[in-house]
Formats: sequence, structure tokens, C-alpha cells
Amino acid sequence: MPRTVITLNNPTFKLSDTEAGLSAGTAYECQLTQAVIAPQPTFNTIPATGCAPATNSPGRTGYQLELAWLQDWTAAGGGLSGYAYENDGTSKWFELVPDASQPAVKATGQCYVVAGGFGGTFGDGSAAATTSTWPCLDKPTIATPVLTATAAQSDDAKNAA
Repeated sequence: MPRTVITLNNPTFKLSDTEAGLSAGTAYECQLTQAVIAPQPTFNTIPATGCAPATNSPGRTGYQLELAWLQDWTAAGGGLSGYAYENDGTSKWFELVPDASQPAVKATGQCYVVAGGFGGTFGDGSAAATTSTWPCLDKPTIATPVLTATAAQSDDAKNAA
């Protein structure tokens, strides 16, 4: 299988009240400096018995959307900063496409919005940035290109060699 690289030079990031609304959702990728769907492992503790110590077994993985953006309070409607502030604690739908030239590769899901920061370092001329972690309600859907029969046969031939 050849090496595959995804560059994040032309991403899209949309938010909406409903999953169906994502097609016309509000886009915020021009403010984002980072967007990562991060897995959060969970463990179930199995208590100790007279014959064995306590152990942990893996549970279902949780997910969170980790965002970093340039504060944009002066944008119309307060930008992403205003959106996060006004919708703090509410569930919204998101769509993240790492590169718009590959729109079939995308993640969609539902998450709780968490407000970002206000302000920053004074006097050094740096842009005011903030971060926020938005917990996902469930495992996001990550769409990938469909494996064609020709590609599958090519991979099988390479693996047999």
C-alpha cells in the first residue's frame, strides 16, 4: 500500500443546530488554527477479590473535539468566539473536512459547545488565540473513500508478492 498524506491546508469546518443543516451550516475554518477529534479511552474497574488484584478493562472510547482559534469577537455576530459563548453547554452538529479537495473524507458528529477565552497577552503584538474542548455525544462518523475492486486487487497482488 502506498504512503498517504493528508495536509490540512484547505480544511472546512461547519456548525449547525441539526445534522441535516450541515450542508448550509455556518463555516468557521478561517478562524481555526487547530481542529482534532481526539479519542478518550475509558476503563472499567474490576474490583479485587480474595484471589486476584483489581484490574481495569477497556470500555467504549469517548471522543472530544479539541479546537484552537483566533479570537474573533469583532466579526459579525461575534464570530466563532461569540458562537461558542452564546451556545455554551448546548449540543450542536459539526462537520470537519481536513482538505476541501477531498470532500469524501470527513467527520460529522454532535458535541456540546464550550466557550473559549477572552483576552490574552498584552504588549507583544501577538494575535489573541484561545482553545476549547467540546465533548462529543457519541462516536463521530468518519467517512473515507470507497475501496474500488481495482484498488483491492492491486493491494492483494502487492501483498502476495
